[in-house]
Amino acid sequence: MKPIRLVLATLCCVPISSVDAQINYHLQVSNNQNQPAGNLSVRFVESTTFERIEKKTNAAGILDLVFDHGELWIGSVGEMNNCIWVEGGGTGNARNHITYDLEVWERENRILPDRSTIAFKKTPQKYPSMPQPDASHCALKIQLKNREGKPQANIPVSITCFKLAEQFTGTSNASGECIFLLPNKNDYEIDVADIPSIDWADFGDESMTRTAFITYEKKTFTEKTEGRYTVQTIPATTKPSSSHAQVSLTILKNGSAIANEPVYLKTVGGSIKYKGKTDGTGKVVFMLPLKTKYVVDFTFQRDADVLDLSRMKGFTTMSHTIQYTPDPRLENIESFIPRVKDLVALNVNDFVTAQYPSSDNEVDLFLKWGNKFNASSREAVLEVGFRVNSKNKKAMTPKNLFFVIDVSGSMSNENRLELLKNTLTELVGRMSAQDRIGIVAFDDRSYNVLPSQFITNKTAISDIIRALQPHGGTNISVGFEEGLKQLEANKKPGMVNRLILLSDGYGGDEPEISVKLAKTYAAKGLQISAIGVGYDYNAALLEQLATIGGGNMQMAGDPSHYSQAFLKAFDGVIEPIGKDVKLEILFNDQIVYRQLLGYENAQVGSGKVTVAVDHLFPGLQKMALVKMDIIHSIPAIEQQKVVARMTYTDPVSKKQKVVEKELHPEWSTATGLLDMTLDMNHKRMMAVAIVNQSMKLMAERFATQDRAGAEKAAGNGVAQIQRLFPQAVPADLKGLFEKLQEYVSVFERLREQP
Repeated sequence: MKPIRLVLATLCCVPISSVDAQINYHLQVSNNQNQPAGNLSVRFVESTTFERIEKKTNAAGILDLVFDHGELWIGSVGEMNNCIWVEGGGTGNARNHITYDLEVWERENRILPDRSTIAFKKTPQKYPSMPQPDASHCALKIQLKNREGKPQANIPVSITCFKLAEQFTGTSNASGECIFLLPNKNDYEIDVADIPSIDWADFGDESMTRTAFITYEKKTFTEKTEGRYTVQTIPATTKPSSSHAQVSLTILKNGSAIANEPVYLKTVGGSIKYKGKTDGTGKVVFMLPLKTKYVVDFTFQRDADVLDLSRMKGFTTMSHTIQYTPDPRLENIESFIPRVKDLVALNVNDFVTAQYPSSDNEVDLFLKWGNKFNASSREAVLEVGFRVNSKNKKAMTPKNLFFVIDVSGSMSNENRLELLKNTLTELVGRMSAQDRIGIVAFDDRSYNVLPSQFITNKTAISDIIRALQPHGGTNISVGFEEGLKQLEANKKPGMVNRLILLSDGYGGDEPEISVKLAKTYAAKGLQISAIGVGYDYNAALLEQLATIGGGNMQMAGDPSHYSQAFLKAFDGVIEPIGKDVKLEILFNDQIVYRQLLGYENAQVGSGKVTVAVDHLFPGLQKMALVKMDIIHSIPAIEQQKVVARMTYTDPVSKKQKVVEKELHPEWSTATGLLDMTLDMNHKRMMAVAIVNQSMKLMAERFATQDRAGAEKAAGNGVAQIQRLFPQAVPADLKGLFEKLQEYVSVFERLREQP
């Protein structure tokens, strides 16, 4: 079952402002056996007012509703969330028949990895007829026809497997067929021409043959590559097809149409970027593949708006108006380069996924060498990690949390908002009936999404969270102020009253407005935490807001970090099991400390390095890498142990506790230099350290008017990360890598200026 987006083009369209506007909606739900799905929960949430309706299908699987107000109603059936979209704007009757099949629904709506971060192996295949599947392979035939049923020949087809990081490629024959023999026990995406994931085919243990029938229309327009962009030439006679939507954009600046303005579209989760230019009336037309989201950029504005074609199907035409509001930071390129005082070092632990085993101990330390030792050894890498075991959680103070969430256009990048919604619903699941939650969202205005309430109906709260949609610009202060007002109005004694702001920190309003608000409401006893989104967030502002509000600031550059950042903010209001935490690493005359990755402000003394650690919260895990120099490596070095020691104070007993772990080197009789065994977490830590160092050096050089040195620092950072990951930069580091690349581009533009 695929998501249904009811555009209601078949209805008699009348503006929704009409008092007589009314849509009579008839829903028929069947199970996967084509039997009526009776007594099934159906919920709709209006996407701007967040009004919620909850009904059930009758014994015949039928539900009749009347929508006489609202812009967009997003419906969920049972556990199939956001599977129906009903747009207002007309009168008439709408009928919809869907199959309730949760397994298929979840597969259809799986959030897929970013393809641009994966180095796929290309495996060409060409079978003239259906091969016989064997014990480890299945056969798949792709049949391409247009809407008139005519076979589509010479169309490139790819079968993509993320698990194998492999793409099986072919071209349709004269009958419109393309045949593949694929390893079984894998999930596959079917890509046709420039349309990724047009369909899917999953195979289990059993070998089989399968045919996928796909409607595809050949392009009636042309495309060419200009640098990083695809530029289209679209004849006036071109019409939308079953594979491409015709999208007409009108661009306004200061309320007036702007001519000859470049418009850029980024494919969410992909690498294709489109470029066009407005005509004399401020319009530009694109032909865009369906089942995809696009983010709109301008020369001096990023993430201006979102075009969501992911749920559209059929022959789609879209018209949309976008306001172009140039970003002063981009108009003045030199102000785009960060100042040293504005830099906040990235925490490497935000990019690693350390999974240490739990035990009955309150805290465990873990040590592991990244290499063995021999006579040629000159350096070593030591992994130092710890885990606070969650089973030791103490009683928690009830929480009164209010989330203020950025839903501007930039939240479509890397599926940020979708992953954020998943994280929020997960967080709701962790909260108890004694906790309270409220939500305000903002783009260039604020939305009261969820009034502050106790966690009594998790389904209703989750439905409302899932209805959040990205659009528009960014005005932080309007959302921040509304959230603070709501939290103050619902402040509860005996509870932790905290606002959690999630944003990149940049908006069209003055930062001083938000700072003044933070000071005013912090004085009233409200706590404020902040989560910086992306890799170009305004760290100076968000950290200032959190400091004023007595909370903490987390970084969630990549969407995969949302869960980690939110849970850290959540755990920050749990009573810690340890305070005044200190981690010491003791070395000796033969194994000498050189560098520590994972902690800032390391204090190096005689024979040891010491770092201060945040409070110890249940479930906390952290990893660090210590680079060591080896002095005179001989077999006796096995006796030279390295020790890790953690000391902390129990906040209840006030007693100091000590945890200690030691590790001896392992000698090898092999000759020559031994390779470092660096796993992906180690490489991630090194990459983050490279970014921190490159950004700092770039900012320092730029501050002294040394543009060449600043450009070299950014360029060297890009080159070092490419050497660490020669095939493809991991998805969670892609944003960092692209940020450094963007700085290199900025310096290139500065060199072109007179």
